Amino acid sequence: MLLEPQISSDGASQDASSKISSSSALIKERIRRTLAKGLYYSRTLAAVRRLAQNYHVEAHYSSKVPHLRRDSSSKFAILCYHRVGTEGIPFFSRLDPSVFEAQMRYLKKHYRVVSLGQLCKELRDSTPVEPTLAITFDDGYRDLYSYALPVLRKYQIPATVYLIGRCMETGEAPWYDRIFAALQTALGSFLDLQLAAPRHFTFTSKESRVAAAWEIVRYLRTIPDAERREWCANFERRLTVPQPQIANRILNWEQVQEMRREGVDFGAHTMTHPAVGRLNSQAFDEELLQSKRLLENGLNAPVEDFAYPFGKLSDCSPAAEEFLSRCAYRSAVTTVEGYNVSGANRFQLFRLQVNDDPSLPSFALAVGRLFLEAPPEWLATQRVSTDLSTASSQRETI
Repeated sequence: MLLEPQISSDGASQDASSKISSSSALIKERIRRTLAKGLYYSRTLAAVRRLAQNYHVEAHYSSKVPHLRRDSSSKFAILCYHRVGTEGIPFFSRLDPSVFEAQMRYLKKHYRVVSLGQLCKELRDSTPVEPTLAITFDDGYRDLYSYALPVLRKYQIPATVYLIGRCMETGEAPWYDRIFAALQTALGSFLDLQLAAPRHFTFTSKESRVAAAWEIVRYLRTIPDAERREWCANFERRLTVPQPQIANRILNWEQVQEMRREGVDFGAHTMTHPAVGRLNSQAFDEELLQSKRLLENGLNAPVEDFAYPFGKLSDCSPAAEEFLSRCAYRSAVTTVEGYNVSGANRFQLFRLQVNDDPSLPSFALAVGRLFLEAPPEWLATQRVSTDLSTASSQRETI
């Protein structure tokens, strides 16, 4: 997750604090990488994979010591990618194609990988299987056709791509990418904007511009969608969105059809990528149903699966789940980390987000832990309205 820029009247103190924070984060990251490498090259991860077949580690709020429990249920995990590529949008995702191939090779060798449709069927039927994975991609970036498809074909790995209806209809990049692109080329060294309160952003590097964009997007997903649209329109009247940076970044229908012939499935990711939890019921028809119909017409095939934009539990709602069911969706995925078991809410499935870390040991450890660590008890049994990006260690996502 990118760190937000902090504003302080004492510049020297703020700089010193930032340096201390960055140094601490760097030390923690080095420790994590060293641990991941040790587990990976010592083959300890093989033992973790075997243990996860029949057990899970359970943490409970009333105890500081986790417990190892025998697990009688099959475990189903879903990985969440955005794109495969290192240039252009989205600026928050730069996964090198060679790294993606190494990850797919690792999964093919060590795990059972199935289509999302098969995973949903086995979840529903309580099929006893070894730990099972499905691969998904959000948003529908064109890099998937150029870089991901050849790898998926090579290793015969099925995948599901969640498409944004308006982007497929117009070919335009989604609203949050336009914000990221505009801030990358904004003139001057600072920018004043009205968010929940007046906000003064200082641009000292490319990273500070990306961090500012994250803060803006985080704010916009907390307000009613009509206000979000108005804010974005005013923003684009004030700042220029660089068209060369955002043009031809989304899959087109010809590419989607070819990917489908190669075994890639497609789901819906709303019409305009709003925070579904902020929608009123009148907006469900356009965002959840019309996007489904548009994609089905373009694909000439049923669209049965849905991904919540942003994907925290605060970005979902019981009303949306009910509407998705009435629209004949089969599943809906979040970005809340955890594996899924039989009896799971099919409209609130957990996923593990994959970032752009090039370390294969770190990736292998993340997947191994995913199957071994039970989702938090309170998360699995309660609906929460709080934003999990602050209530837990979830990675930032769009």
